[in-house]
Amino acid sequence: MAGLYITYLTERGLIVQLATIKPTTKLVLFLSIIILFSAVSLFAVNSAFMVTDQIYAGVMVGDISVGGLSEQAAKEKIAAFVKEHMKEAPIVITYQGQTWPLEAKEIDMVIDVEGLAHKAYSVGREGSLFSCLQERFLTINQGYHIPLVLKYNQEKLEAFVQNIAATLDSEPSNAKIVQENAEIKVVQETIGYKVNVAETLAAIIDKLKSGIPLKVELVIAESQPKIIAADLADIDCVLASYTTEFNPNNHNRVQNIILGARNFNNILVHSGESVSFNEVVGPRLEKYGFKEAPGFINGKLVPDWGGGICQLTSTLYNAVLLANLAIEERTSHCQPPGYVPLGQDATVADNLLDFKFKNNSAHSIYIKSEVSGGSVTIYVFGKNGDKPEIKIIATDKKVIEPQTIVKQDADLEVGREVVESEGQRGFSVTTWRIRNYGRTDAERELLATDEYSPEDRVVRVGTKNQTSVK
Repeated sequence: MAGLYITYLTERGLIVQLATIKPTTKLVLFLSIIILFSAVSLFAVNSAFMVTDQIYAGVMVGDISVGGLSEQAAKEKIAAFVKEHMKEAPIVITYQGQTWPLEAKEIDMVIDVEGLAHKAYSVGREGSLFSCLQERFLTINQGYHIPLVLKYNQEKLEAFVQNIAATLDSEPSNAKIVQENAEIKVVQETIGYKVNVAETLAAIIDKLKSGIPLKVELVIAESQPKIIAADLADIDCVLASYTTEFNPNNHNRVQNIILGARNFNNILVHSGESVSFNEVVGPRLEKYGFKEAPGFINGKLVPDWGGGICQLTSTLYNAVLLANLAIEERTSHCQPPGYVPLGQDATVADNLLDFKFKNNSAHSIYIKSEVSGGSVTIYVFGKNGDKPEIKIIATDKKVIEPQTIVKQDADLEVGREVVESEGQRGFSVTTWRIRNYGRTDAERELLATDEYSPEDRVVRVGTKNQTSVK
């Protein structure tokens, strides 16, 4: 039977065969040899450590090697390192070439030099026998690393990052069109930035575990604008504009027009896209800054939130007509307003009536609103040559006379009459859009036939009997 033979060389040079070991005992013998050599190695390492009064070789404090030094010498070396690296800002925050140095005193940063030196000296000396042996073994074989613990005011560190964020945070801004001395120019877009303070702080704190000095890149989220300069590259002219006037002394109404014009401004509409006035401007509510001002409700001029916004809608309607764009939804007022010709108004109401149009041209268009003094103007920019000559005409105008309503009034003497309401005439009108392409025969498009209801004339007639009163 094959077996394992153990031999040794005697003092006389003879080779002696002691025994033949059976295969079943091979593993036990192999493990015993490993344990024996490990014990001898561990004993040798432990003996080497026991004869020195210095920090064991291989001990590091941060990036500082303190092995072979006394505790006092280690303290002096760590202190020198800290002094050198605290002369300038131990933390530098960076972003795209910008730097924000943070000095130690700004966040009350200190390092426990004495405690670190003692901790280095204590490696392999304090704790249970097993832990000491383990630390000594690790130190001599792969080194022992002690983090360079920094103490600092985390609230001040966060405030420092917040201050940086305050200077960098910005909303994206769209590219836009401006008109200077009849010349159309494109203003470039800008990217928006938002500093992620929490993630930046986490990155700083994590790097501080490895020591100082350190550099940390700001964690920033970039947001792209909706309109970039390339979107406006084909726009080179004013396709149409329309202006209406208002009383600048009616402050609430003016405020509503200004706010609505601000919302419906710098609007890019790609070819084939539709636009809803209500979606762009939003609800006309007090919390959004709108005021109460006179507006038509059920044919009566009464105070209403956002009163006057229909003047902006009507101005837009006429500019869109002249720009040869398609009308998808439009409703006339119950009573004709005085700021546009009869049949050329458009009313809106939150969640009820909307004004919608579509860019049916081959190129993008761009809409700007402008309020100045006592007027509001809508500009429609587009590609030169995209539209024919446009005219808006009204036909079949009719006047609808009001009816007279007589009410008996027991508080008036018999024979007396009082006009409670003078009433108002109504109208009906048909509106057309005429497109002239330079030919003899122009295209006619029926826009609408609108009817503005008359307001009844109301008269109160007295029925009070004077004799019975006496």
